[in-house]
Amino acid sequence: MPSLSLAALCIATGLVLWMASGYALARSLAFDRAVALALAPVLGWAVQNALALLLSLVVGFSPVATVGAVALICAAGLLRGRRDGSGSDQSIPPLTLWVCLAAAIMAAGPALAVLPKFTGDGVAVAPALFDHAKIALIDQIVREGVPPVNPVYGGAEAPAGVAYYYLWQFGAAQLAQLTGATGWEADAAASWLTAFSTLLLMAGLACHFSGSSLAPFLAIGLSGLGSLRPVLAAMVGEETLEHWLQPATGLAGWLFQTSWSPHHVQAAGCVVVAVMTMVRLARQPGALTTVTLALLAAAAYQSSIWVGGVVFALAAAGCALFLARSRPARSHPAGGAGTFLLLGGIAAVVAIAIASPLLVEQYRSAVARGGGRLIAIDPFEVLGPALPQPLGRVLDVPAYWLVLLVVEFPLVYLAGAITLARMAARPDAPPDGPLVRALAILTAASLGTGWLLVSTTGVNNDLGWRAVLPGLMVLTAAAAAGLARCMERRAALPLVLAMAAATATLPDGLRLATENLVGKPSPSAAAFARSPALWQAVRRHAPPDARVASNPALFADMTPWPVNLSWALFANRRSCFAGNELAIAFAALSSERRTAVADQFRRVFAGDGTPDDIRALARTHRCDVVAVTVFDGAWSHDPFAASPFYRLAETEPGLWRIYSADPRMAGN
Repeated sequence: MPSLSLAALCIATGLVLWMASGYALARSLAFDRAVALALAPVLGWAVQNALALLLSLVVGFSPVATVGAVALICAAGLLRGRRDGSGSDQSIPPLTLWVCLAAAIMAAGPALAVLPKFTGDGVAVAPALFDHAKIALIDQIVREGVPPVNPVYGGAEAPAGVAYYYLWQFGAAQLAQLTGATGWEADAAASWLTAFSTLLLMAGLACHFSGSSLAPFLAIGLSGLGSLRPVLAAMVGEETLEHWLQPATGLAGWLFQTSWSPHHVQAAGCVVVAVMTMVRLARQPGALTTVTLALLAAAAYQSSIWVGGVVFALAAAGCALFLARSRPARSHPAGGAGTFLLLGGIAAVVAIAIASPLLVEQYRSAVARGGGRLIAIDPFEVLGPALPQPLGRVLDVPAYWLVLLVVEFPLVYLAGAITLARMAARPDAPPDGPLVRALAILTAASLGTGWLLVSTTGVNNDLGWRAVLPGLMVLTAAAAAGLARCMERRAALPLVLAMAAATATLPDGLRLATENLVGKPSPSAAAFARSPALWQAVRRHAPPDARVASNPALFADMTPWPVNLSWALFANRRSCFAGNELAIAFAALSSERRTAVADQFRRVFAGDGTPDDIRALARTHRCDVVAVTVFDGAWSHDPFAASPFYRLAETEPGLWRIYSADPRMAGN
């Protein structure tokens, strides 16, 4: 089980790696001290990880690559600082320490979703831990380096590499390697660091927008709010609500998204900082700013193809056109529109080059899956079956803006949009006209992408759910700034409405926080608590590059969708097939073939496997070691016992049997 002390050590290591280097780099880019501190953890994370991954591909995954990336950042900052200074002399406000403390406390909410909850019955986990089964990829990187070998599927019919965007897991792997932590501990620490860094970013933007010392705290508080759905359900009934509105999806606020998918949230933070860097490039063109922009774009893409790829591509195009025509790009002696667009184009080419290893793997995966469209134009479904079709689908188009966003993010969306529009529309647009307008363009691209575009590669509309994240970050900061001004002016009506919206959405935020803290009880709690011993035994017979077959549905009742958490968290070995849910993201198989493989593994571990199925496990799926537990149907109808492809390696009476493949029969 994970150690809190090691997780805390990972957090401290991450702050040293990313916050210190990010602050030095931000100052070198001429951001003032207060803004530089707010940008530091996101900026440092993006640039250091992108550089460290590049170095690791050359010299191998090691502390040399990690420290070397930090050294490069610091050296670039020192050279730039000596040449032309580093930013203004504005001091860091005295409230900054309290803002950091508030962000640190709020960041514990998403991190708690990753940690186990010890009960009298065993171990419970939060539902969000389902999406953290990718911890297996962190262990894979620590064990065998980069580019990572696919830990989820090892069959000969699919590419061996990982096409999933894995930079966030790579960052966690760096923490694990430096501290000796497990992948689980590093994932919990990385989740906290993502939460902390994005909260600090929103708090810094809120302060920058308003100049109020209260705005950063409001931004942090707004991030913990939830949806109006529970209150609406209590008012009209769950059945009536679902009759008029589609059920809740993954399109949700900061707390939910950071708990479930922190890599998408980290990518959103990178996109916001990248847009701010574009504004800086328009004002003060230079090599360091250009390279930083390229690294931010590459980091965003390698953390989330949806946020860092689709949303940023659309937003960057709009921002580039705006900034090329705006006053800063035209007024700087060496910074005309042509220079800005040229440097922006160079940054785009460099970003593509940095991300090219992942792009190659994604191309191979697309070919293996049979091609097809990645994205389709299809308005987000909002309204329920109460309206007849096609009227319902027609009304979905305005309902996204008038109903869905209001229900899911009432205070952030309404207050943020009003404040951002008012700031952007003012002729002088204080405190920073081009920045405010560029962030407004980003917000429009972010929410608009979620409105009209749909990802088609998986079961869920990940594009629609994640695309809104950069826009929500900007709107959260703007809403906090607007509310701070209302409080300073004692504007009664806006404050009453804001209090009502906060009161209505707080219960959903508290529900999610409680879920992260307490977890969900499960009949498998006691058996799951004992499962580390099983995987310790497996590792005695499985070399680091071996693949293990286990029941993909083992302890499936612990998560909302079936996944073998014990393998993902404790095995520290590749799987030959880790189940359909993980294979959707990791296995480059057609949906038909993936379903067939999932059915085959289900039959085998249910005890209904045929000799041909066992032969396929050994020869087609390359399963070097097999773990059969007392919870599997194969325990009493064991198809491996009489198979010539496997031999019994170890048994624990009443608990598990471990089989090793016979190399002569398996053909390995």
